[in-house]
Amino acid sequence: MNTHRRDAIISLALLAVGTASCDTLPFAPEVAMVTTAATADADPNAYPTVTVGSSDPHRFQFEIALVDQGARELRSRILAQAERWARIVDGSDLEDIDWEPGTVSCGGLEHDYQRDVLDDVMVMVSVKDFKGGGGLKTAICGYRESSSLPMIGAVVLDVDGLPQGQVDDFFLHAFGHMLGFGFSWRYRDLLRNPSSEDVGADTHFPGVGAIAAFVAAGGAHYPGPKVPVENETTWGSVNIHWRESVFGEELMTSGLRDGVADYLSAITIQSLADIGYTVDVEEADGYTLPGASAVGSSIAAASAIHIREEVVTGPAVFYDRQGSAVRVVRD
Repeated sequence: MNTHRRDAIISLALLAVGTASCDTLPFAPEVAMVTTAATADADPNAYPTVTVGSSDPHRFQFEIALVDQGARELRSRILAQAERWARIVDGSDLEDIDWEPGTVSCGGLEHDYQRDVLDDVMVMVSVKDFKGGGGLKTAICGYRESSSLPMIGAVVLDVDGLPQGQVDDFFLHAFGHMLGFGFSWRYRDLLRNPSSEDVGADTHFPGVGAIAAFVAAGGAHYPGPKVPVENETTWGSVNIHWRESVFGEELMTSGLRDGVADYLSAITIQSLADIGYTVDVEEADGYTLPGASAVGSSIAAASAIHIREEVVTGPAVFYDRQGSAVRVVRD
């Protein structure tokens, strides 16, 4: 962990898996379809279904349910971060899942999902002030059997004490996980030497696209196996983020810079290609690994909020094209 970082600690609880269910009373929060070409913004105080972007069924779409007033108040900021990821994976056409309308539960949130086809990833979002020191919880509650990519997820942001300048980064980070960053690696056989099984192991992601981007960003002479994944339990969630001591201020590590946007690198984007997405690497921020240059070293020295993460794992439920749970993998 960067020794120049200040001591502010923000808890980030990542639930690798929850369950999808249809057995609770329904309610109807706002839903937004987020794709790549933005349309006119709707009244943020109204709660109908809102479409943002193209309706092309062969383009990637997030279906976003803003399940409480806190999320609705941050509507434009949430949708903007989701839309950036939608642009990155715009060419992806995930398998549609037939779905029985009803209440879906995930990560402690519920949504009355009244569509009969799930396309592509449905995410419930909640924003609250828990007076607990700030933090973020993300959950993946269902995967496609055909690709091991997510289909249902949840994001809960605790804004207590969180600098306003970090809110967008937190949502951008969370939606990266909603695409399967970190979560789908094990199921795609792209996680080597998991630290949960051997604490301190040299955990790494062996995707060819991510490795090439890592080398291009200054990692050619990195002495260990590529691409290094977090293996230090003191600083962050092992197995599901890039290694903080190597990546510094990259968006998908367990640390976010204070007051300055973190970098969404080509390494992260290419890792999505490695797990099955069609990506646009032109959407990447310019990024150099810390220590690879004087610029990289100065970036690494920037003050940042360190995120201590608690990983809660559970059974991974996989669904077929007909929306039936066909297998459960227990970690």
